[in-house]
Order: sequence, then structure tokens, then C-alpha cells
Amino acid sequence: MSITNFNTYVSSYSGISELLKTYTCDEIIAHVASMLNLTEEALRNYPMGGYSKGQTAGYYQFVIADLKKHILQYDKVYEMLADKKSKEVFTHLLQYRLFPAKQFLEQAYDATYPQYFDKDIVSCTKDEVFVDCGGFIGDTAEEFIKQYQNYKHIYVYEPSDDNIETCRSNLSKYPNITMRNCGIGEKNEQLAISNSKSSSNFLKGGDSEDKVQIVFLDEDIQEKVSFIKMDIEGFEIPGLLGAKNHIKHDTPKLAICTYHIVSDIWEIPLLIHEINPNYSYYFRHYRPDQNWETVVYAIPKNEAGEKRDAICVKTAVALCDCDGWENEQLTKGCCGLLLYLLHKNHGMDVTMVGTDKGPYPYLETYVKGLKMEFLETGSDKERIQYIAQHAKEIDLLTLYGPHITYFAVAPLYKKLNPSGKIYLALDANSHWMDRIDWDNPQFIQFMNSCDVIGTSCKAMQKHLNEKWPWKIEYMPNGYYYYEKSIEKPDFNQKENTILTVGRLGTTQKATHVLLEAFAKIADKIPNWKLKLVGSIDPAFHSVIEQYFKRYQGLASRVEFTGVISDKEQLRNEYEKAKVFALTSIVEAAPNVVCEALAAGCVTAMTKIDAWEDATDFGHCGKVAAINDIQGFSEILLELCNSPDLPQMSDNAYSYALRNYNLEKTVARLYEMLYGGDLVE
Repeated sequence: MSITNFNTYVSSYSGISELLKTYTCDEIIAHVASMLNLTEEALRNYPMGGYSKGQTAGYYQFVIADLKKHILQYDKVYEMLADKKSKEVFTHLLQYRLFPAKQFLEQAYDATYPQYFDKDIVSCTKDEVFVDCGGFIGDTAEEFIKQYQNYKHIYVYEPSDDNIETCRSNLSKYPNITMRNCGIGEKNEQLAISNSKSSSNFLKGGDSEDKVQIVFLDEDIQEKVSFIKMDIEGFEIPGLLGAKNHIKHDTPKLAICTYHIVSDIWEIPLLIHEINPNYSYYFRHYRPDQNWETVVYAIPKNEAGEKRDAICVKTAVALCDCDGWENEQLTKGCCGLLLYLLHKNHGMDVTMVGTDKGPYPYLETYVKGLKMEFLETGSDKERIQYIAQHAKEIDLLTLYGPHITYFAVAPLYKKLNPSGKIYLALDANSHWMDRIDWDNPQFIQFMNSCDVIGTSCKAMQKHLNEKWPWKIEYMPNGYYYYEKSIEKPDFNQKENTILTVGRLGTTQKATHVLLEAFAKIADKIPNWKLKLVGSIDPAFHSVIEQYFKRYQGLASRVEFTGVISDKEQLRNEYEKAKVFALTSIVEAAPNVVCEALAAGCVTAMTKIDAWEDATDFGHCGKVAAINDIQGFSEILLELCNSPDLPQMSDNAYSYALRNYNLEKTVARLYEMLYGGDLVE
């Protein structure tokens, strides 16, 4: 088996399964040891970091043995998984088990939602009876209350005396919580407990006087339960067996840790399926650096997001929050382009509504089929009148930003058309979102009216999902090319150009930072030039004039092109540039970054909310602090002189292909709203 063959096997779940069915454990160990430059003995005894409970320690040899012996059970679990993401997570975790490189854990990791409460998977009502097994200091129960607010009752089980006292203190302000100073198992018994301070101390046999009471849920809880979470240090299977009647008859949601024992990852889902076959299964992983914190969610099939029957949608309307739409907004991903792709790919009749701020040449050149309907004044009263008159004709209402001008519109639309859908694109940045009074009853009513709420930035999604009770989806902006298919850029054909595109000279864009940073390093990169594309704020013309007086030698190396309206010409500018620079002080997730990445531009960014998205954590770009001219000049210099720039350019293109195809984002939105097929 060559390294190439091994990498091919490990690149997919089907390949992993075939590898384990074809080769012996000894052959796999020998091959992986050679790739890692270890002796076979060292690899056999390599500590994997998790799976340390039970009869075998978490050494590589035991992990491989479990994979080899139980590959048919792994196959069965893989086929049971209900969504693509779960299959990807499961595959990455097995890749790590075969070849313990942390890149696989990073790929499996997902911090979109808090552990145990993935809102893509779990929904809760005011009648929830939540059972927290392994309650630690009450942090999970408190997170449950934060995420879902209303509930009927919470049970918390924690065997540690110290932990339960802290738990009681932390949860004392909440009603309807029962706290039990005991562990969870298959039967009532007493067992010795370790002195670890872990969230649910691992229980073990022995003669220690430090004994704890073990109870089983079927006897200890007499009412119907709706949600069970377990993180009980290797006692998950006994805990499930002790709750089998609840699982069989109540069909509660389950969030169960599967990383304490090597076999948990397959044994726990199969056990749940044996007890009650009416579940859909999902895997999520919550540590990027360790093989800990893997959770399997078992969700009752009637709650599992089964696709609804297709609905014939005729009309989608984008309602402007202020005066009207600008021509440039017709081709922005969160505005007109979203509507256009709903029309082009999903057959919807789409209209943008606002005052007339035309002309609109893009209607004929780029978004043909998108219509405009004009209001006279764009006042709040006129918007409300428009919705009152047309609500029943609108199947999908799209809104842009949680503006106060929408607060009355959304509830009115829902009242007049209860079957209609609302998509809210937050256009979120932390400066704006953190200033919103989200306890305001009008804001709450507005947000509750929205069917899908999206943000284009992963960091903002995580922040808002932790802060707000509403489910916030990640709906990235992206690239879309009208006349030509996207092709992999040839780095050798690129020029030594740093490019920026946007509204130059505005306070938000901080263009002066880019100009001054380039001036600081211009003599160190004499073969590079700076190109700035876009409209220029009137007040910035004097800044530009003074800039060229101070740096007369840069007149031939710093170019202001003005606005480039032709999309093919703009695409060519991206393709020629090696580096794309953005010096904004506040920003959501700009379309221009996605377009630049798709053209193979390496990004130089300030630390706006979306900097991790824009650089793929440094794989295709670098960041500096906001308003830091010196720091920005340093990352520009580093990139321009970097021998890794061609590889980073390849990374940028591949990353954009995987994450920023706008047609896929719009297809996902359509699927969430109406259950249509996703674009692959």
C-alpha cells in the first residue's frame, strides 16, 4: 500500500471502510508508523487523548482494533446518519482514528451552536422536561435555559458533593429544577467515585469508602421526559439502559457523549436504535484540538426536520428598509442577487420594492427577470400600506437588517398571510448587533415573525446564537459569475498587484490605512502596485491629492480606476491581482472578499467580525488590527515577499469553491423554506 493509496482510502468514508476490510491491523499500523516517522511500537502505544474509560486505554492499537473488528457496525451507523454534515463529521473522526493528525479534528469541529443545543437539530417548547445527566456545576442546565427560556421541569444529576453544591447555588434563581446528588446507571447501586473534578466524575468499582449512589431514570423520574443529555464519563451505556422505558415510550430527544470509550461512537447509536427505532441521528464535534466532546443527537423522526411537501411559490418580494434600492444593490448577494437566483434556479416571480433611485441598467444586463415596484415616499406608513394591500399575494418576504422600519411590517404580514414566509438577512456586525435592545417587545415580536434568520459571518452566527434565543443560520455571501464559469486561476499569469474594491474614502472602509500602509513599504516592494476600484467619497479627494504630494514617487504605482460596472471587467481585475486588501473598521462579510477569493486573491484584512471567514484562519490570508497602519503594512510586506503566496492563492480558490458558491447558499435557503432539492 503506497502513501497515495492510503490517502485515497482515507479521503472518504467508503474508502476507510474498504481499507479496514482489506488490510490487517498490523499492516495499517506499519504503514501509518512509516508515514509519521515512528516505530510501530511507539505508534501502538500512542495516546489518542480520549476513549480512556472502560476496559481498554485510549491507545492507538486499541482504536485500530475496534475499527477493524467492528467496521460493519461503523458502516451501519454511517448509513443511519440523517444529514450530510453528520456524515462529514463522522468521517473526519474516523480519519483521526486512523491517522492521528489534528487537522481532521479541526475539520470535524463545529462551534456554531453551544454543545448539546445545536439549533439545526434540536428545537424545544415550553413543555420541555430536560434531564441533565452529569450536571457538573449547572452550566449545561443554565445554557439550556438561556437557549430555550421556557420549560416545564429540569432534572440535574451530579455525583460529586462539591459540584452539586455549586450547582445548587448557580441554579437557585431558576424555578422548577430538581437536583440529585447521585450518578446515573442501569440499576440502583453504590459505586466508588474518583476524586476528579470533571463534569460528571467517572465511576469505578472498588473498595473505597468514597461511595456514591447510582440510580436509574426509569425509576427515578415518573413523569414523561422530552430531552435527555448525558456526559457521564463512560457510564453512558448503563445510563441509557437504565432509561430504556423512557426512551421507548416517551421518545425524548437525546444528546449523548460518545468519546469516553472507544466503542461508544458506534455502540451508543445502535443501542438507542435497538431500544426505539423511531429516531434520526446526527453527529457533532465540539473540540478542534482534542477528540473529546463528540455528541450524537437522536431526534424523534417527527421532529427531525423531514422535508415538507414541495410548495408552489409564485412571488418573492424584497422590501427596502429606507428610501429605495441603488442599482449596485441589484447584484449584491444579500439583496437583488438573492432574489434573481430564486427566480433563475427556483422559478419564483421576484420583485424589489422601494422608491425609485434609478436608473437600473443592471436589470437588463445581469438580473433579467427581476422586477422593480416603486413607492412614492418610502415612509413607514407607505410600507405598512403596501404590505396590508399585497400580503396575501406574497409567498416570501425578504427583509435586510433588523431595522426599526420593519418592526410593524413583519407581524402585519404574518397576521394577513399566516402561511407566508419571511427571510431576514441580518447584515450583522458586532457594533450594530450589540447595540440592539433585544428585550424590546417590538423587536421580539419582529424576530418571532421571521421563519429564517441569516447572517453572513460565522463569528456573528456563533455570537448571536449564544446571546439571542432565536436560531441564526449561517448564510454566507458569495460569488456568482454571469457570463463565464469559474476556472482555477493561473498564479503565473497574475501581476504584482494589491487590489481593493469598494466605496473608497468612507469612514467605514478606512481607505487611508491602505494608502499609508502601502507608502510605508513601497520601497521594499518596488515591483508591486496598488489598485483601488470604486466610487470615491467627495471628502476623500483632498486626501488623495495630499497623498500624492507627500509621496510623489507613488503616482505611477497607485491607481484609482473609478467604478467598474462591467462584471467581466471587474472579474479580470480580481484575476490579475495577487493580493486583495480590506481595511474596514466595521463590516459584516463583504461580497468583494468572496469574489476575490474565488479569483485566487490572497487576502490582507483588518480584524473585522468576518476575518476568520475571509482568511480561512490564515490559510489564504493575514490580518492586522483595525486602524493599525504599521501592522497592515507589515502583513502586506509579508505577503508580497512570501514564497508561500502561490500556495495561498490555490488555497483561496479552493476555499471559495467549497464555501462561497452563492447558488448553493440560495438553494439552501429555498430548501429551508420550502423543502426543495439542494444544488450540488
